[in-house]
Amino acid sequence: MLSLEEANELIREKFKDYPVKTEEVDVWEGINRILAEDIVASVDVPGFSRSMCDGYAVLASDTQTASEETPVLLEYRGEILPGENAGVEAKEGQCIYVSTGSMMPSGADAVIMVEQTRLQDQEFVLIYKPVFNGERIIKRGDDIKNGQVLIKQGERINPKHVGALVAAGVHRVKVFARPRFAIISTGDELVDIGENPAEGQIRDTNSYALQAFIRKFGGEVVHRVLVRDNRELYQRELENAVKCADMVLVSGGCSVGIRDYTAEAINALPGEGVFIQGVSIRPGRPLIVGECMGRPVFGLPGHPIAPVILFKIVVEKLWNHIVGCIDQADVVKAVVDFDMRPAVFTHLLVQLERGEGLVRVKAAGPGNPAQTSAVSRADGYIWIKNPETGLCRGDISEVYIF
Repeated sequence: MLSLEEANELIREKFKDYPVKTEEVDVWEGINRILAEDIVASVDVPGFSRSMCDGYAVLASDTQTASEETPVLLEYRGEILPGENAGVEAKEGQCIYVSTGSMMPSGADAVIMVEQTRLQDQEFVLIYKPVFNGERIIKRGDDIKNGQVLIKQGERINPKHVGALVAAGVHRVKVFARPRFAIISTGDELVDIGENPAEGQIRDTNSYALQAFIRKFGGEVVHRVLVRDNRELYQRELENAVKCADMVLVSGGCSVGIRDYTAEAINALPGEGVFIQGVSIRPGRPLIVGECMGRPVFGLPGHPIAPVILFKIVVEKLWNHIVGCIDQADVVKAVVDFDMRPAVFTHLLVQLERGEGLVRVKAAGPGNPAQTSAVSRADGYIWIKNPETGLCRGDISEVYIF
């Protein structure tokens, strides 16, 4: 049976040439989208040297002997308001009043704060402290330089990028199209969200949980259907799903029971069919991966938390590889606050607790880690690479944040 690493490597190899569309969107519509090309600044920011405070633009060399006891006297040459062209020159022995953000006059190479000066008769300014060349000035291009790469291809745009993009005049960005998912939930025991389950039935939680994680990931669900345990229905709905989506997720029907039709349905459609049937992880061991009509199809066990775990560690990783996403996983190191030897799972949902200068981690489902509610309590998961050794209280472990 393949390890998780071997399975992911095989999946990446199978779909390494998967075609992905791109599109141009407004900057504010690009949040959580993956860039399809580098964004390069075409201007300097700021486009002119400007003052960082309210004060006087001066020649630093004029102020070197200034002190509280013996201030330097400079000729006052007027004011430059924010937003107006300087249009004047500061010469030796002169100063010009500037506000925060005002354009620096030519000749001046420093700004002294107004609190360290005193205007005298609207003609002269007393300077009580020396300043150095470049003090309290943002020079042209200090923030962003023309030709500078602002965000690299493969990065996911997030709110912190927007200010720099707008400052550089970037209002449209080229991004990869959102991945389109189809979700098929299978099982005679399932009812949809608006129905009341009869005896022996349960609500279809897996497809809605997957839909939520897909949305957070930046994808969109274009097709979702609930299918009874019927061979012909399976195949028909799988074909419909493959035709409208980039990736298909089938929840349930992945084991070897008489009503588990996922592998059979995949193999019945044009394409390579199933190339992975079982991976050495828990939960999610019966994972099925196949190719139908050029599309990846994932058969996810109906186990209450397996679909979420598999989406994070397999499906999400495949799409990020296809588009060259260079985002790093959000990982926190935490102190394990429980014992689990041997470990029930290789991937365990956990909660984080912060306090006393430490981050502690506990199982999200302490009574039964396979509970559906464990997902709602979880901040992320721990990958237990050696289940036989398991985890001991006091161990330091990496937590992969959802």
